[in-house]
Order: sequence, then C-alpha cells, then structure tokens
Amino acid sequence: MHPAIAFFALMAFLAFGEVISVKSKAIIPSILVFLILLLSTVWAGLLPTNVIELAGFSEALVDVIIVVIVVNMGSSLSLRELKSEWKTVLIGIGAIIGIALVILPIGSMIYDWETAVVAAPPIAGGFVAAFEMSKASLEKGLPHLSTIALLLLALQEFPVYFILPSLLKKEANRRLVAFKNGEVSYSHNEDTADEKKMFPPLPEKYQDTSIYLFLLGLVGVLAILASNLSKFVFSSMGVTFGISPTIFALFLGVLGGEIGLLERKSLQKSNSFGFFVVASLVGVMGGLVNSSPQEILAIIVPMIVLIGLGVIGMGIGGVIVGKILGNTWEMSFAIALNCLIGFPVNFLLTNEAINALATTEEEKDYLVNTMVPTMLVGGFTTVTLGSVIFAGILVNFL
Repeated sequence: MHPAIAFFALMAFLAFGEVISVKSKAIIPSILVFLILLLSTVWAGLLPTNVIELAGFSEALVDVIIVVIVVNMGSSLSLRELKSEWKTVLIGIGAIIGIALVILPIGSMIYDWETAVVAAPPIAGGFVAAFEMSKASLEKGLPHLSTIALLLLALQEFPVYFILPSLLKKEANRRLVAFKNGEVSYSHNEDTADEKKMFPPLPEKYQDTSIYLFLLGLVGVLAILASNLSKFVFSSMGVTFGISPTIFALFLGVLGGEIGLLERKSLQKSNSFGFFVVASLVGVMGGLVNSSPQEILAIIVPMIVLIGLGVIGMGIGGVIVGKILGNTWEMSFAIALNCLIGFPVNFLLTNEAINALATTEEEKDYLVNTMVPTMLVGGFTTVTLGSVIFAGILVNFL
C-alpha cells in the first residue's frame, strides 16, 4: 500500500468521526468512531497492521510530538488564572487523589496491581496520561495493559453525558435564584494589564513556525535532560525511580510561559497545533491495531468497572474537598468530572446549561463569567496538570 493511501484512510476515519461527534453533540466521541473504523478495517484485512506507521506516524514521531504538546500545554497555563481559581485547583487535585484511593486498592483486589496502576492515570486525564501508561506497559512486556489504557481514553467520556448536564443545570439554577434575589453582587472587569516578563515579546518579524517550534523543542530537550538527571540521581542512591520527561515538560512549559521565553499557545500561533493533535491521536492509537477482537472483548467489562470506580473516586474526593472549601456538592462533582472530559466538552456542556436557563443577557453574562472559568480551570487542573504528574509517578510502580 502506498503511504499516501494509508494517510488518506486514517484522515477519512478521523473526519468521519468528527462529523458523527458534531451531529451527536459530542455524545459519541470522534476518537471512538475512529477506533471502530480503524480496527474493523484492519481485522477485515482491508488495511495492513502497520497502516499507522506506513502513513508516517512512527513511534519516534509520536514521542517528539507528545513532549512538544505537553510543553505547549504548560506554556498556555496562566499562574494568575490558576491563583484566582485556587478552590477549583484544590477540588481537581482532590478528585485525582480520590481516583487513586479508590482504583488502586479496589482495582487491585478485583483484578491486579498492574491493571489498577495502568487504568488510574487515563481516567484522571487525557491522552498524554494514556500514552505514558501505554508506552510503559509495552516496555514492561504487558501489551494487554497498553490496550486497556488506550481504550479507556476512547470510552471514558460516556458517563459524563449522563451526569454532568444535570449537575451544571442545578448549579446554574441555584446561582440564578441568588442573583435574581440580590443575594450576590457581580461586576465583570477584564484585566487588560500587560504582564511584565523576563523575556520581551517575540518581534513580529520572527514570529515564524520554525522559531516557535525551535523554542518549544528547546524546552522539550531541557525536560528530557532533567528527566535523565533525575534517574541518575535516584539510581546513585540505589533507587529505581525517575521523574517522567512529561512532568518536566509541563513545569518547564509553565515556567517558559511565565517568563516570556515561550509565547502562550505557541503551537496554535505557529499554525501547527492541528497537525500535532492529529498526529498524537493517530500515533497513540497505533498500539491497538495488533489487538485481536477477542482481546478487545475480554477487557470491555474490566474497563466499565474501572471507569465506574474512577467516577466514584473522583466524586468522593472532589465533593469532600469542595465541602471543606464551601462549594456546593453539585459544582464540586462537576469540577471533578473534568477528569473524564476536559476542553472543549466541559465548555460546551457548561454553555448549554447556561443557555437553557438564562433569560436575559445580564443573567447569561453572570453565569458565563462565574461558571465557565471554573470549569475550564477544572479541566486544566485535572487533564493538563494533574493527570500528567499522576502518570509520571505511577509509571515507576508498574
């Protein structure tokens, strides 16, 4: 098969998945449609098992792309924004701790320690965590666990569509009642003050794709060197442990964005973000094409159980922390559920709840500016920040 044909087939699957996702209002995830089409055509012999590598999405390329994406994610986080939503950050952390406290012991009793360790980070976040655990599983000679990590990524959104909308509507209605009764004062002022940074903004004439990618790559290299140094330090102490490159990539990305070394959302500004996302999704899913139908069917029930345990854990952890901080249980649980979705689904569902209840522009403005930032920061805390750290730690215990 010509590589261009393999590339076209994969892009066709992704495009069809996106259409289905849009038509179903994101109830059917595009990545699930992509997986079904990919696996069915490979199993039917219509596409070769090496179709993903043949299309140009090699394992080496995916390794590069994941590091760069995580650096970009870090540089897009504003510490000032996280500071203003500190309660949300703590609730998100509580949700991830809840996942760990439920899945690791109970999942180990139902299945085994390795299965619980591999499942917890993807449930706590997005594809970076799934990639970390999938890669670690393959390195340990446990391909069936790699399959679990990747399938969790495709299936974990489903519970959210049955739980989150009602939570958001209850919270929005409660806030609206308080707003109408004059129990809350509200004024929204945009903070347009320029941030003073160590590095000046990149001159417009140098705002080029290659410059943006160079700076992201530079920080990525520093992250890898720091990870290797951590392994050397721990091994010199007789401990087999290392801090994952993605953890360093995330924190160095945050630092780079704060001091001005990296532009916020550099990949988007370089017009490379779309390709990087597509390449990461296609490349990460490459580990599934060698799985047989029997292997996939054998792990469906364990995945449902693990996702259920994850929802219980994040709910308990998030609600307990939220209660301590004075949040309602509905909003706390909604923040915790960001573990399973993140942006843009959290944004879409929040706006859907607001549009269903707000009857005036003033009410809509109030709800948008008090609920949407909270849900977005909840997604940053769990999917972007917490799950990457969580996965980087647990790979050492597999």
